[in-house]
Order: sequence, then C-alpha cells, then structure tokens
Amino acid sequence: MSTRSFIARQIGEDQYRTVYCHSDGYLTYNGAMLLDHYNTPEKVDELLALGDLSVLNEKLYPNPNKPHGFDYDKRQEGVTVAYGRDRGDEKTQARTLTLAELDDPNNWTAYVYIFTQDNAWKYFHAGHSAEGLRDVKEDLANEYAAYGLERPQGYYGFLTEAIAVQMKAEQSAEISEKYSDEMDAPAMTM
Repeated sequence: MSTRSFIARQIGEDQYRTVYCHSDGYLTYNGAMLLDHYNTPEKVDELLALGDLSVLNEKLYPNPNKPHGFDYDKRQEGVTVAYGRDRGDEKTQARTLTLAELDDPNNWTAYVYIFTQDNAWKYFHAGHSAEGLRDVKEDLANEYAAYGLERPQGYYGFLTEAIAVQMKAEQSAEISEKYSDEMDAPAMTM
C-alpha cells in the first residue's frame, strides 16, 4: 500500500497550488526529499508543473538520451515519475485548493506538504490541519534524534529500529575513521 500525499505551494491567503503524489509520502522520504531538493520557489514551481506524481525523486527530468517511462523497468534511477509526462494521463495538472480541501478525509492522503510564502516546508498529517503546520526540517531532526542519530544526508526511506541500528553503526564507523585519520596525520611543529 502506498503512502499518499499532497505537495503544495501557498500562493495566497487560503490558496495552495497542489499536486498529488502516490508513493512514499511519509516524512523521512517525501519530507526529506522536498527539503533537500525542492527548497526554492523556482524548484517547487518546476515540480508542480509536472502535475500529479507517482513517485518523487531527486531529479525532475530524465536524461533525454536514455529511455524513461512510467513502468518500473523503464524508469531512470533518481528521476521523478509523473502521470502526465511519463504515462500520458490527462487532467493531472496542478490545481488550486484551500486548506480545508487539502485536509478533506475523503482524499485518501496521509500527509500534506506545503511550501509556505516564507519559503519553508511545513506539513500536517491528514485530518490534523487544525493543530497547525509542523516544520519538516525540525520534525525530521527530531525523528532521527529519537533513535540517537543525526539525520544522514541522502537517505530517503523508512526509519525503523533496525534501520536506525544500522545507521548508528555506519555513523560510528565514519567518526572512528575520521578520528583515526586525524591521529595519523603528521603533527604540526613550530
């Protein structure tokens, strides 16, 4: 089952230019991806111009010299998959919704991400907009901190206890290697 989300840019008092994203809508995937790769008004507008998405990735556009399509075996790695561009679906363009429409329980989304007029990514769990918008960057840091980790750059996926244990081991190895390299460096003399 997919974790569906809306991705929106606030364009007015209660107006949000919005696309639907079918997969990986949870904070440690879409939230992190938006924060890292779509963090300027121009990038957000480019993303929304693709219309509704099957999956969000680091890149918006496929390499034109290689095949790219909607099906799993035809996708270029790391490229966002859009229903209109990559499958030829119609009526997938971004639309303007209100906060109440974004939070409608009948839309089947789990998360709603909003790029605010202050150029920050905020979000809420569907059905909880009345509790206010949460900060993506802050909540990502807190999610990892709950496992005793700093958020690793470039990781987009589920965060479970088993994954956190593996990440801790990798982070410890990196710290040990860096410390070892510093200890092996020649001492500076005056």
